This record gives sequence, structure tokens and C-alpha cells, in this order.
Amino acid sequence: MRPVQMRSAAVLFAAFITAMLATMAGARDASALPSFARKYQTSCLTCHTVFPVLNPFGEAFRRNGYRFPSQKGSVDSDSVKASMIALGQEEYKKTFPNSVWPSNIPDAIPLSVMFNGGVALNIPGEDAHQAAGNTFDWGGIVGEFHLYGAGALSDTLTYMTQVTLTQSGDNALQGDIETAYLLWNDVVGPDHAVNIWLGRLWNPQLTSFGLNSSYLGDTRMPGVSVIGLYNSSGAFSLGAETVHNDGVEINGIIKHRFAYSLGWLASHTGSGLNALNAEDAYAHIGIKSGGVALDGEGKYGPNVPDPAKPWAEKAITVDAFAYHGLNVLDNGTGTVAGGNAVAVAQPDKFNAVGGTIRAQYDSLVLDMGGQYESHSHPYAGTPATANPSGNAIPGVPDYTGAHGVVAWGELDYVVWPWFVPGVRAEYTLGSAESSSAFSLLRVVPGVAMLVRPDVKVVLTGDFETAQGTPVSGSWAAAGGSIAGAPPGVQTALKAETVAAVVAVAF
Repeated sequence: MRPVQMRSAAVLFAAFITAMLATMAGARDASALPSFARKYQTSCLTCHTVFPVLNPFGEAFRRNGYRFPSQKGSVDSDSVKASMIALGQEEYKKTFPNSVWPSNIPDAIPLSVMFNGGVALNIPGEDAHQAAGNTFDWGGIVGEFHLYGAGALSDTLTYMTQVTLTQSGDNALQGDIETAYLLWNDVVGPDHAVNIWLGRLWNPQLTSFGLNSSYLGDTRMPGVSVIGLYNSSGAFSLGAETVHNDGVEINGIIKHRFAYSLGWLASHTGSGLNALNAEDAYAHIGIKSGGVALDGEGKYGPNVPDPAKPWAEKAITVDAFAYHGLNVLDNGTGTVAGGNAVAVAQPDKFNAVGGTIRAQYDSLVLDMGGQYESHSHPYAGTPATANPSGNAIPGVPDYTGAHGVVAWGELDYVVWPWFVPGVRAEYTLGSAESSSAFSLLRVVPGVAMLVRPDVKVVLTGDFETAQGTPVSGSWAAAGGSIAGAPPGVQTALKAETVAAVVAVAF
């Protein structure tokens, strides 16, 4: 066997060992079910394939404000099987406003827990290995602990909360309220036509599908921070939970097949900088042909889901969105005070447009999309310097504009409800007035598996090729590990990592 073949075989063997370790780590008895499963006394597979990916019924449940779709005039509470405690009598509705509008809460505390983590094998000799300094590390096997609270106060008022705990490098626990919002559904007009969601939203609804609708990626839309390619103090991403989304959204579904959303959010600021007025706003429209209706209601016709294959349908969904936002960045020109650089705010207004398509033929799913972002002032300027007298000379800001294009596609096949292989590709292109264009292509093959209904293992590989290097100096903002190349130079397609992710929910 030639040396190259031997190295390839060694990599494959290491990947197999990683997979076995991850499977053994996750294969424990986890019989308890999350809060929605308890509420409706049903399996997680009623709404999910390999969680958190939702099947067509589960997507309808999410779009309906975490309520079961109506059938024959039913309401959500008709489907609830768990014991509920009434907060007031039904007759109070007739005496309102002289009485408080009644509500209810579940008899059991509506909490769910999920913990997840992963281990990565950094391919020896490649950039990911050089950056990490090791080949294999168990340090991330328990990466996050999530506590969810979700439920309904009435047939039209629901809520969703998520608190996440992570462990820092010094073993200190760090907590964050990632999500906490109220969903007032069916405000006026026909059912599902007008909903108001208020608080710390899970994410802006820029498409008809949930945030975590990828089998192989963390999010459906790539978590690429275009601003992060130009300025390391920026982290905003249209496709990920990199920042909090505090604000209000009006959304709805018209005639079962047309979806829309309009949102107004707080703008985003770098560390140590004061935020400006809330300026972020977005709009989205979508349409679905075939398969289960967007709200899970109406006439299915010949497209009634097969009870034996609830994930399968013949459908195509097309979405388009536009986003206007404001980033407040550190432009890197501040003087040095006591050895620490002082952050200087630089507003960066940006606009983005994009679209997605999901086409499904039974168990085969093709998901793809793209977006274009235009930023007004994303660059960091020249840093401050000290003159011979010891005084700091402030740097010079750079108000050059920049652009970014992000495109992606994922092809998956549901072999069994617990086994989904697929391949994902993400392409990022940056272009600015004062620098050469740079690009990154990531190809991620993998497989998502359920060891148990609430125990998940995902195995992926990461192959990358880049042309040039981002202005910020790193491809990390695009999820990359490759070191990049000189301007105009294309690197070879390199295998950077093999990763295993384990998640347990109960």
C-alpha cells in the first residue's frame, strides 16, 4: 500500500473509532420525553425525524405557535392529554373586563432538558490540527446544557423559553437566556392569518422552516457572519443564534399555502460599545405547493402523509426575504489607556436579500438557498500607535463598503426514521472596494442517527478549499478551519476534521 493510501486508511479508521465512541457515549436509556410530548402524550417522532429537524406535521405545529393543527373545527386544547389547572372559570369571559380573562397551566411543570456536546478529530498535518494543537480532545463532550419551558396559557396564547449553560475554559459556568417570548396567535381575521410574537425570539423567520432544519449543520441557513469576515468585533449572522433577537414579529399563513412574516428587532453591538436605536427590520414571504399545507390544515387531497412514513411528502416550498440592519462595531482606532485599547464605535448599516427552496420527493430532500449582503462601513481602521514622546496617536478609520454572498445546499435521504445520510455544501464569497475577493467552499458529508427517540448522534466530515484570506484574517466567521491562501490563489480541497455530536433530551 502506498503512503498516501495508508494515511487515508488511517484517517478512515480514526473516523470509525470516533463514531463508535460517540455511539457508546450516547447509547444510554433515556425514557423521559420533552414537554410537548408529555403535554399531548405522544412520541417525539410525531413532530420530528432526527431531532431537532421537524417533519411536515411538526413544522405546521411550530408555525401555528406550538399548537396542534385544527381538524374538523377543533382547537389545541382538544388534543391535550396532560392534566391542566384552570386559572379562572370559563364564565369569566362573559363578565370581562369586570373579571380577569381565564387561563390555564399544566399540572406538571412544563420543563424539558437537553444536553449536547461533541468530539472532533483534527486531521494531522492540516490547518485545523495546527490551530487546535491536538488531534483528539474530549473537552467538548458535554458542551451545552439547555433548559426549556414551553406551553400554552390558552388556545391562542403560548410561550417558549430557553436557558443555556456553558462551561468556560476555567470551568466556570456561564448562563444565557437565549429565548423567551410570548406568541399571541389568531389575533384577528381567519385562523393563522395574523399572529404577534413578542420578546426574545428564537430567530427571525426568514423562511418557512425552523432554525434547526438541517440534519448535518447546526442551522438550516449557514451560520456565516459576513461582517465577521471584515471585522473581528462583529458576529451577526442571518442564519444562526449568534446574537439575541429582541423584538416583535407579525406573521401568518393565508389560505393554508402562503406564509409571511414582518419583524422589528434591536440592533446589534460589539462588546464594550453602546447600542443605538433599534433599526433592524425584515420581511419574508413563502409559498408551498404539494404535500402537507403550511398550517397542517385544509384539504390534503392525494397528499395525505403516509402514517408509516410521516416525514415523506411530494412538495416544493419557495421563500424570499429582505433584511435591513445595523451593526455597531469597534473600528480598532482607539487610543491605548493603561495598556488596553479603548473601543471606538463605528455604525455599519447593511442590507440583505435572499431566498431558499426546499424540494422533497418522498424520502429525498433537497434544500438550498443563498443571500447577498451589502455593508456600508464594516472595516476596522489602522490601530493607534505611540509616538516618541509616549503619547498615543489615534488610528485612522476606514469607511470602505463591502459585500458578501453566501450560498448553500443540502441533499438528504431518510433511509429509516432513525438513519439519515446526506451531504451539505456552503460557499462564501467576500468582495470589498479596498481588497481582493476571497472565497471559501465547505463540503460536509455525514449521517444523522437516533440511538433512541431522544438520543441523537451526528457524524460529519469537513472538507474545505479557499481562495485568498478574509480581511479579518480568519475563516472562523464562516465556520472554516482552513488557513486560506494569498490573493488569487486557490488551495486544494483538504479534509480538516471528522466530528461526532451527541445530544440527549428528556
